[in-house]
Amino acid sequence: MEENIIKGEKIERKIFWNVGELTYNLLINFKNTVLQIDAATNQELTGSILLKRAVRLATFFKKYGIGLGDTVAIMSENRLEYCTVPVASFFVGATIAPLNPDYTVGELNHILNFSKPKLIFATPSAASKLKQVKEKLDCVKHIILFDSNEENDIFLSFNNIIKGSEDENAISTFSVEKYNPKETVAAIFCSSGTTGTPKGVMITHDNITSCIEIWSHNISRMKIDKNEDPRDVIIGITPFCHSFGFITMYFYILRGKLMIVSQKFSPTIFLDTIVKYRIRTIVAPPTLLVFLIKNPIVKQYDLSCVKEVIAGASPLGKETEIELRERFKFRHAGQSYGMTETTWGVISSPHQETKLGSVGRILPGMMAKIIDDKGNALGPYENGELCLKGPMIMKGYIGNEATTLNCIDEDRWLHTGDVAYYDNDKYFFIVDRTKELIKYKGFQVAPSELEDLLLSHPAVNDAAVIGLPDEYSGELPLAFVVKKPGKDVSSDELKRLISENLSSQKQLRGGVIFIDEIPRNHVGKTLRRVLKIEAVKRLLKHKF
Repeated sequence: MEENIIKGEKIERKIFWNVGELTYNLLINFKNTVLQIDAATNQELTGSILLKRAVRLATFFKKYGIGLGDTVAIMSENRLEYCTVPVASFFVGATIAPLNPDYTVGELNHILNFSKPKLIFATPSAASKLKQVKEKLDCVKHIILFDSNEENDIFLSFNNIIKGSEDENAISTFSVEKYNPKETVAAIFCSSGTTGTPKGVMITHDNITSCIEIWSHNISRMKIDKNEDPRDVIIGITPFCHSFGFITMYFYILRGKLMIVSQKFSPTIFLDTIVKYRIRTIVAPPTLLVFLIKNPIVKQYDLSCVKEVIAGASPLGKETEIELRERFKFRHAGQSYGMTETTWGVISSPHQETKLGSVGRILPGMMAKIIDDKGNALGPYENGELCLKGPMIMKGYIGNEATTLNCIDEDRWLHTGDVAYYDNDKYFFIVDRTKELIKYKGFQVAPSELEDLLLSHPAVNDAAVIGLPDEYSGELPLAFVVKKPGKDVSSDELKRLISENLSSQKQLRGGVIFIDEIPRNHVGKTLRRVLKIEAVKRLLKHKF
């Protein structure tokens, strides 16, 4: 039903350039603006330095025959040099393919087989893995290393390529390639791969410029003093190899705002950075926000400068949200919902108008609906699959038309696989991931609900709940728990916590297993399949 399709505010599109043209024109205006600072070394990257380096690298691309239809990969931790590669790629029309530095050789073989990059930029620590992969892939011509001057038939030096980029004349004589932003793929991001092998998500230039316009409009509606925009400075802690981290990084460049770049999470560097730069906004996965609550080192720091926190990449539990609000008295503590397939967040909590447990309202220019098993659009408070539509939805999965058609229907609705509902005010609530729901005797049990309650216990530092296979009941909820240092709790005590607060089908009949660390991917999503394998191993060992 049409009335059950939730539509965001209409906005007029004003950007018709490709991302390369947009970036070039904005960087001309940001020449004297410091865009990034390395959190560990305090080295600065201005708009002028970025533009000169990107023009130099783009000129190298052109001489090397890299352009429209070609792919350039980058396998690196967060660093100041990172953004030069996508900017230069967009200047010539090449597609950027970010890679997780932690990928194994096997994972790289799978991913590079569908992205097919001609060049791979990487840190020296990734050189040996990439060399093994290159031997099997004819498409990869060279590996370009950061922090190295080594050059041979396989490796080139990034430093040598950008040498001489100080030349101002190179900018005035350089021209950005023109190409169709709606059809041209700007980036190939890897889906998280928590429920199978990673897929290549094709994000177009129009997806990215739509994202920029939609979010710029959304920020303009924030109820704040425009002279004290809390989003002027941000910490770049989420890996740039993930769409959430990459788009956040690029968005801040296009806004001319400062990002403090952190290579990897370090509690002291993270907290020192907040205090030193008076960070007012933290945009991060929930695991980082749980750290702010749980880690005792946080109490040693004055974090009163932080005015808002926004959770992304995975759901923020109600108990965590409550504790964040009570502990820090943030002006705004909210969530955003998005997927790799939606470019960035497409549902977000309105500024200072959040609802507890909600991921917010659909953004301007986008549409959402909740459907039942027959595809009917449901009304308020009815659980079903969340579907999304609009200019931020991906083009599709590269080289995988069947999976694309299974995910995006003929009317261009993206079927997210997430169970959700919305209320009378059109705020959306994510119940759980369809494939992660535990099926106990026909009942659907959401792991996040149990995890949220377990995390409220003062002795619990982290928790993850999975379904343990059971012949009689289908699946039994089982909890993996990490204890807080110096604290103790028994499995019976945690089972009692669940029994006293949740209904019968949600009890921990599979038991409680105490472990040292919950396995997660690089953006903090729980690797439930890894935990399920471990649980089954323990079950089989116990039986025999």
